[in-house]
Amino acid sequence: MSAGKLSANVILDKISGSSDMPDRFFTALETRHRVVEAHMMTAVPQLQAAIAAHKQMQFDVQTDVADAGTSLATALSKFFTSVGNMVRGHIAASVALLDVLNDVYWNHVDYLVTGFLSSLERVDSETAEAQIMINIALAWDSGTSNLVNRLELLKRRNDDARNMSHRSEDVLNAEALKSSRNWLYFPNLFRVSGCSTTFHALRDSLETQRQWLDMYTLKLVNGDTSVDDDLFRNMTQLRSDIVATTTCLLSYKELLTAFKSNLDSQLAALNEDEFSYDAPTSSILKFNMAGQWLQSVTRQYVAGSLSKRELAEALYRNGSEVVYAAERLYSDIELSLFTKITNEVNNQETEMVSFYGSVLRRVSELQRYMYEHDTSLEQFVRRFSIWRMPIVNYQKAQVLQLPFGVRHYRVAPKK
Repeated sequence: MSAGKLSANVILDKISGSSDMPDRFFTALETRHRVVEAHMMTAVPQLQAAIAAHKQMQFDVQTDVADAGTSLATALSKFFTSVGNMVRGHIAASVALLDVLNDVYWNHVDYLVTGFLSSLERVDSETAEAQIMINIALAWDSGTSNLVNRLELLKRRNDDARNMSHRSEDVLNAEALKSSRNWLYFPNLFRVSGCSTTFHALRDSLETQRQWLDMYTLKLVNGDTSVDDDLFRNMTQLRSDIVATTTCLLSYKELLTAFKSNLDSQLAALNEDEFSYDAPTSSILKFNMAGQWLQSVTRQYVAGSLSKRELAEALYRNGSEVVYAAERLYSDIELSLFTKITNEVNNQETEMVSFYGSVLRRVSELQRYMYEHDTSLEQFVRRFSIWRMPIVNYQKAQVLQLPFGVRHYRVAPKK
């Protein structure tokens, strides 16, 4: 009999199709091949590598997602709480600063501002009344005695306002000198921005008014009611300068009020809710079950109770489920946890930029009113812990106590 007639295919073709001999033959061949180490090593390391990768992912998910004690959600909750505490501390520090500024203002500056404004208000209203009476005298040739009396009163009001405009800065400097804060936190309302020019313009207008009041009153006494063309223009200019000066005198107080209102609104807007996250329980369960199945078929294969063919068939039937379960779990975590983290971080960033930008802008505006040697406001801002590199220890959540009751995290690498 030729060798070709003894081949495996020829022999198997002659065996009845209902017999189990073909399967038993292939099993025998599998068993023979399995004892060859080279064949064993082609499958086992890959399976073991897949199991190791699965276990590592399972450990990471358990540690960073599922376990409440070590999860990223818990760490972020602590971090966002610390950020909120830091902002609250800086709000409290800013309020304390405003208390100091308001104390200086009300004890040393407000009476001067209020008195000056009252004087200017009287000059403004009585200048307007005098203009009306002058027009009446011109139109109806009425008596001038009442007008002369009104102009004499306006002269006295003018003298009071002129005296205040020339002496106010000296009075302010004297107050700063006797203050217990030694010139610190003391606003100079007469030097800031364009207000210096405004005050000088007011002085010039008051001086001009005093001159024409003298001349016009003398003309009225002599029976001459005629009016120079510049008279009403000078009166209008004076009233305009009074409005501009009033704005300057009130600007500092309005800044303090606006700053306090902004801090109150920032404090009210701080979210007290902790960062929470519900782990995808169903996806984690399916992922863990897939890992257990992969370990099971590998143990059977290594023990010899599962042939290569059976392993291949098992992987063909269920292997894709292992990959799908891992992909599904990652997708669930990415769409929920990572997206939520990204949104929360973006919100925190927006709120912090808004808050600290507002504080810097308002402190900078207040700084313009301070005397040249006074750097108190600048030093106040420099002490904010936000300018240090923010570092978080997710494991211990360590918090240091900083000036003004501010707390913030120190960085430690996650192990």
